[in-house]
Amino acid sequence: MNIQYRNTFEEVDWNQVSKIFEVNGWGARPPEKVKAAFQKSSFMRFAYIEGQLVGMGRTIDDGVYYAWVVDLAILPEFQGLGIGSTILKELEKDLEPFISTMLTAAPGKSGFYEKLGWIKQSAAYIWPRSEKQKREFTDNC
Repeated sequence: MNIQYRNTFEEVDWNQVSKIFEVNGWGARPPEKVKAAFQKSSFMRFAYIEGQLVGMGRTIDDGVYYAWVVDLAILPEFQGLGIGSTILKELEKDLEPFISTMLTAAPGKSGFYEKLGWIKQSAAYIWPRSEKQKREFTDNC
């Protein structure tokens, strides 16, 4: 299987990006808003198989000290092929100059990040925007 990784968004199908978010349970995200968010990102990666967008990741940062991996999502039928790991490793390289790099794992996905060397923080907090978000991010605390 030939997987191609790109770090530009000129040819991105934003409807497909929205679909990837939605099928991963992250809710409906309008394509124009997703595009606007990616345009403000510091680094991004898109994974394609035979021309089909199958996954992506992006980061934001303050330019000096702090950086965050804010999105990493792969179509479920392509998970387990190393695509997410590859995207994350490439983004980690981009973020090497920063003092601190963090991320928030989607509910149920922390094992993926721990397997790749990420360490769970003991004092990270979220300002919940809904009761659902509050439940999802505080179940194991």
